[in-house]
Amino acid sequence: MLSFLVLVGLLAYLGLRPHQSWLLWLTAAIAGLGTDGIVRCHPAWHDRRAGASLLYFGLPALAVFGSGLFIHEALNGYSRPLAAIPPSLAIGLIAHAEYQTVDFTARRYGALRLGLAVAAYLSAFALYSMLMRPEVDVLFSAAAIMLVSGVLTLELLRENRLFGEGAILLAIAVGLSIAELRLVLYFFPLDSLLGGALLVIGFYLATGLVHHVLDHDLEWNTAAEYGVVAVAAAAAVIVTRLLV
Repeated sequence: MLSFLVLVGLLAYLGLRPHQSWLLWLTAAIAGLGTDGIVRCHPAWHDRRAGASLLYFGLPALAVFGSGLFIHEALNGYSRPLAAIPPSLAIGLIAHAEYQTVDFTARRYGALRLGLAVAAYLSAFALYSMLMRPEVDVLFSAAAIMLVSGVLTLELLRENRLFGEGAILLAIAVGLSIAELRLVLYFFPLDSLLGGALLVIGFYLATGLVHHVLDHDLEWNTAAEYGVVAVAAAAAVIVTRLLV
């Protein structure tokens, strides 16, 4: 049902003329609140405080918002409504994974957390790419990227079972780091896709190091591996973008 509602919302946003931006905001809110309600139905969920499950709101809402903006800017014609189908189905899978991972002892917990991490990085790329467009004010872009990065970091930190003030402070730190990277990239002639890819690499590097710090296994060789991967990925993205 949630996937169907998201599909209807995305089709309305992408198909109606004149363009109605509020439809995307509404669809993202439905995805987030729907996932929040699904999580609260889990037998292992015992926290009845208002807003206690809002952590589960961020990823599905940002996934819908990012996919809608990306499709709107990247595609034209009849391919637009067809492109709305995969993200709609993905929202159903994200909601299912969020529900199942409420229980840290679930049999498929590791695989589902990996799927949620992939969804988080893909959502980050879609939103970063849109916020790197030349017509977007650089200060607004940096502020929005900080917010997106912080919210997605909170989702990723659930794998370390970190909640509360500690998670918020780490999310702010990661968000500020990626916002600073966006400001640095302003001085380079990059298109939006290349800039978005570089920001995702930075986001992956930051969140990966945070995971190792929380697991108390961050060593010099691990940090060096992340650095090599980040440099190699950035070089591959830049070379590919120049050749395509």
